Amino acid sequence: SLLIPQLLAKVRETFQIELTLRDFFDAPTIADLGKNIEMKQGVIPFVSPASNLNLDAEAVLDPTIRPDSIPVELVTEPSCIFLTGATGFLGAFLLSELLQQTQADIYCLVRATNAESGKERLQNSLESYSLWDENFSSRIIPIMGELSKPFLGLSDEQFRDMASQIDVIYHNGALVNFTYPYSALKAANVLGTQEVLRLASLIKLKPVHFISSTNAVSPAGGSGVRVIREQDSINSEEVIDTGYAQSKWVAEKLATIARDRGIPVCIYRPGRISWHSQTGLCNKSDNTFRWVKGCIQLGSVPKRDAMVNLVPIDYASRAIAYLSKQQESLNKDFHIVNPYPAHWNQVINWVRSFGYPLQEVSYDQWHSELLEAAKTSSGNALSPLLDFMNQPTSQEPASTTAILQFDCQNTLDGLAGSSIVCPPLETELFAPYFSYLIDNGLLDAPPVGEFAATTLNNHVLS
Repeated sequence: SLLIPQLLAKVRETFQIELTLRDFFDAPTIADLGKNIEMKQGVIPFVSPASNLNLDAEAVLDPTIRPDSIPVELVTEPSCIFLTGATGFLGAFLLSELLQQTQADIYCLVRATNAESGKERLQNSLESYSLWDENFSSRIIPIMGELSKPFLGLSDEQFRDMASQIDVIYHNGALVNFTYPYSALKAANVLGTQEVLRLASLIKLKPVHFISSTNAVSPAGGSGVRVIREQDSINSEEVIDTGYAQSKWVAEKLATIARDRGIPVCIYRPGRISWHSQTGLCNKSDNTFRWVKGCIQLGSVPKRDAMVNLVPIDYASRAIAYLSKQQESLNKDFHIVNPYPAHWNQVINWVRSFGYPLQEVSYDQWHSELLEAAKTSSGNALSPLLDFMNQPTSQEPASTTAILQFDCQNTLDGLAGSSIVCPPLETELFAPYFSYLIDNGLLDAPPVGEFAATTLNNHVLS
C-alpha cells in the first residue's frame, strides 16, 4: 500500500493526467489501468464508472444473528475477554489497560501462522509502546485469525468454543486507511464487525464494546458550527465521501441493529487520537504525526477556520476501559474526544513557540508546495496522503464545511468520580511530544538554535 502513492505520482508525472486512488481501485488490472489513462488523455471515449454504492443496502445485518432465548449473562468481573485490533496503537494501550483494570485472560485476535508467532507480534507491539510487562504475559492469549474472513478466520468448532468461553468482547480492530475506497475496507471493517456480533450472540449473550470513530457521525458539507451529540446519527447521504467513513458508518448501523435485537452494544467514537500526554510517545504512522512533521518540513500550513481536537492515547484507553466496566454504560454511545479543543490558529502558534517557523498560506499554494516537495528524493511526511488531499472533501474551505463540535456528556458523566480526566489541548500538551520526536530522531530540532532548545526545556520543566 505504501508503493501505490508513488505509482500514482509517477503516472501523473509521466502522462500529465490526474489519476486518483479510486481510479486505481476501479482498474484492478494493468489493462484496465491503461484504458483509464487513455480515457483521461482523450485517446478513447470517456466512460464514467457507475457509482453503485448504496450504503443503506450495505447496512443489513445477517438475520441469523440474534440472541433468541439466549440468557443474558452480564459479568461485572469477566474472566475471559476477547479483543480485536490488539497490535494497533489504541489496541495496545487498551490491552494494557484491560490487563491492569481486570484479572481476566485476554484472548487477542491476531494474524499469525501459529501461537508462538502470534504471541511474539503482541509482545512486540506492547514493547514498541513501552507497555510490555512480563507479569501479564500468561494472561495474553493469541487467537490466530483475521477480521476479513468468515468466523474471523476460525473453524466453526473454534468459533463456538470461543463463544462459550468469552464473557465480553472489545471490538477495536479495523483497517484504517483514509485513501482506500469502501470496497477495499468492507471485508475487515464491515464484515468483520458482523462476525464479532455473531460471536456475541452465540451460546451465551456477551456485551460488545465497539470502537468506532467520530468519522461515522461526521456530516459532509454544511456551514457554521454544528454540535454532534453522542446519541446523534447521520443518514447515508451525509456520510463523508471516504471509504473509511463509509465503512465505519455501515459498521455502526450493524451494531445498532444488533442492539435493537437484544445484543448489548456500547459504541465508543474516538476523535483524532494523539500522543501520550506524559511521555509524548506516539504512533509514528498516523495522520497526526504526518501532518505535524509534513508541515514543519514544508515550513508552511494551510489557512483553515477549524477546531483541532486531539485526544491523548493514555486518556482514550483508560476512559474506554473504565466506562466499559460500568453497568450504566450498557447500550450507550460515547464520544472519546477532548472536551477542551483549540482553534487551528492557536495550535499553529504553539508549534511556532517551540521554534518552528510556519507560514500560513492559502490551501492551493500549500498544496502546490507539497506536490513539489513530494517529487524530491527525500519526499515529505504527508506524501502518502496526497491522493486524499486531492479529493474535494479533504479541502476544508469555511464556506462549504461546518465546524464540528463533538459533545461528550455521556463520557464525562460516566467518568465522574474517577481520576480519569482529559488534559486540555494547550501548549503544555505539546512539549513532551516534540521532546519525544526530537529525542528519537523522528523530527529535526528547531532551526532557531538555542532559543528553541531553551523554550522547549522550559515547556517540559514547567
